[in-house]
Amino acid sequence: QIMLGKEVFLKKTAKSFTLITIFTFFALIAKSEEKNYSVIVSQYINSIDEFSSSFMQIQNNDVNEGMFYLKNKRIRIEYSSPNKIVFVLKKNKAMYYNHELKEVEYFNPSKTAGGVFLDFFYNKDFLKNAKITKEKSYFFIKKQIIIDDEISNVEIYFDENPINLRKVIIDNSFGKTSFAIINPDFNPSLDDKIFSLVNPLL
Repeated sequence: QIMLGKEVFLKKTAKSFTLITIFTFFALIAKSEEKNYSVIVSQYINSIDEFSSSFMQIQNNDVNEGMFYLKNKRIRIEYSSPNKIVFVLKKNKAMYYNHELKEVEYFNPSKTAGGVFLDFFYNKDFLKNAKITKEKSYFFIKKQIIIDDEISNVEIYFDENPINLRKVIIDNSFGKTSFAIINPDFNPSLDDKIFSLVNPLL
C-alpha cells in the first residue's frame, strides 16, 4: 500500500509536471511573439529616413487636419485647418508658430504630446515596458508616459501586412486625442529648410 501510494503520488506529480511544462511552453511562445513584434516595430522605425503624411487629429470632438513630416531626427507638424499652426521639434528644443497671430514660442518638447512622436521614432528604449496587443489584421503598442506632469495612456496602432503606422491615441485628464496617419510617403525628398527652428518672423 505504501508503494501504491508512492506510485499514485508520482503519477500525479508527473501529470502536474507535464501540465506545467505545457503552460510554460505556450507562455514562452506568447512572450516570443511579443518580442518579435518589438523587433518588427524597431526594424520599421529604423528603415525610415524621411517620412511625410497628411493627418487628422480629433480631440474632444474638435477636428484638425494638416501634414506631418520627419527627417534628420526632427519633426514638423503643420496644421492647416481650422487654424494654420506649425510645430517643429527636435530632441531638446521645439518651436510653435501661429501664422494668423504672428506668434512664435520656444519650448522643451520632452513630456509633451509632441515628445511622444520624438520618443517613438528616435528613442531606442521607447518599447521597453510597453505592452503589445495583437488583433486580427493589426496590432497596437500601449504605454504610460508622463505628459504635462501627469500619466497619459498612449496607444500606437499599426497595420500588420504590410506594417504601417496608422494612429496614435493619447488619453489623459485633458481628454482623448486621436492622431490618424493618412497617405504615408516614405520617399518624399523633403527640404531641410522646413525643419528649421529659426524664428520665421525675423
